[in-house]
Amino acid sequence: MRNWPISTLLTRLGFLLALILGLSACAQMVQPSPQESATGSIAVQEGRVRILALSPAVNPAQLAPARQSLAAAQAAARGGNYVLAERWTLLAQNLLDNIEIRLKETPMEARKAALEQQITDLQSRAAATRQAISQAKAQLAKEGQ
Repeated sequence: MRNWPISTLLTRLGFLLALILGLSACAQMVQPSPQESATGSIAVQEGRVRILALSPAVNPAQLAPARQSLAAAQAAARGGNYVLAERWTLLAQNLLDNIEIRLKETPMEARKAALEQQITDLQSRAAATRQAISQAKAQLAKEGQ
């Protein structure tokens, strides 16, 4: 083993201690408190409610359950029950996800209905054309006799 001068050892130990303290401080900065986590989650879902409320395709009654859930989450957070607040927030998130899924499916359903209508129109045109051809053949047969 090497004989290090005491000043070098103390310098290295000081540097190591500073590094450890700095890293632990960074770790504490990254971890939000339960209150901050619950409040942030609620705020995100409230933002989603506001955005969806701007859509003319969303009925305000559809957003009512999510709003009620968020109100319950806020009440739980004010009461200090952050686990319950997170649960209510997750419920609101699921309700809002369902609304968004329905919004995304609506254009596809409208396109599907339009295509089905086109198919029906084309089938009726084809039937009318076949009937006109049959009538023309019958007319030609009469004239040919």
